[in-house]
Amino acid sequence: MCDTTSNLEPRSPRPVRFFAAGPAVLLSVIAALTFHSLPAAAQGQGQVQQCAAREAVLDRLAHSYQEEPVSLGVTATGSLLEVLASPEGSWTIIITVPGGPTCLVSSGEGWRGAPVQIAQDPHV
Repeated sequence: MCDTTSNLEPRSPRPVRFFAAGPAVLLSVIAALTFHSLPAAAQGQGQVQQCAAREAVLDRLAHSYQEEPVSLGVTATGSLLEVLASPEGSWTIIITVPGGPTCLVSSGEGWRGAPVQIAQDPHV
């Protein structure tokens, strides 16, 4: 269940992981979120998600972790999925439900930017 009444809690220190996230990983995350809504998945697992207004989440990630948006997309259900990353390599994935809160999906270390290639065929 999304807890929209509380402030975002400070995240615990992240373990250092050496993982180069590329387009395939991002597409996998987007595909998974396309088929399942985040609040329903969290309720089914008994997890409480950290959620707040989008601007509050973006401000907190920018000030606390120097993370800025590096990629975004719209899911089939109309939610806005965003990946934020810092120059040091920390990253966070957030999702904003239309007319609802923004929730933290995942975070980690070792983000590496990959060149974006635009398909020539718009049906790809």
